[in-house]
Amino acid sequence: MDEIELKFSNSTPFCELSREFPDLTVFRWCNSVVDYVEMYGKKEEIQKAGSRLREVTKAIYSNLLSSELVEKHSESAISCRCTTYNSTIRLAESMNLMWEAPAVYMGGEEILRLVSFSDKDANRFYQAAQKNGTVQVVKKRTLRPDSLREIYSISLSNILGKLSQIQLKYLRDAIVLGLFSSPRRAKVEDLARSHDISKSTMQEHVNKARNKLLQAMGPYITLFLHSRPEE
Repeated sequence: MDEIELKFSNSTPFCELSREFPDLTVFRWCNSVVDYVEMYGKKEEIQKAGSRLREVTKAIYSNLLSSELVEKHSESAISCRCTTYNSTIRLAESMNLMWEAPAVYMGGEEILRLVSFSDKDANRFYQAAQKNGTVQVVKKRTLRPDSLREIYSISLSNILGKLSQIQLKYLRDAIVLGLFSSPRRAKVEDLARSHDISKSTMQEHVNKARNKLLQAMGPYITLFLHSRPEE
């Protein structure tokens, strides 16, 4: 069982919309009944894309159920009319693949994460998807049998999985000692001394651990930021 992150450039409606408005970031959820679409970017661009989305909705014989624009963020709900011809998601499902929401559209490209239970199904999907555009495998990893449930929620492995054991240990100790407290209760040299290594080496470990953690949290921070009311 594999988790595969793919990047597509194709002629599906949402990819075409992204190609027309490349500076917007679009998140899409779909349960085969309703498409829920969020767009982030400049207000004027979102307004134009919203009008275009209405045209796309009509073109695929769908209905716009609701739409709301708040500053640099819009939310739209659409009756799903997806088929294997106009949706990468439906195509994947038709070939025994599971997809992880949300699908992301940026710069005219679609980014989608899939779970494959066999190489045969994955290869069939690649061949079918290539008929509608380009397909690029960004990364692929083997999933443990008990890890499937984790990918549909925020899991510790998603957030901390890229940190090495030593980075996790030093980051934990930095937190305990108060390196990130306000006011700060410890300095990097205190942490380095406790592990009998140089200040520069410890600083490098802590910086790498912090950067990996923040990068992993990036998508969740973006979604949470735009889902809560402005203060």
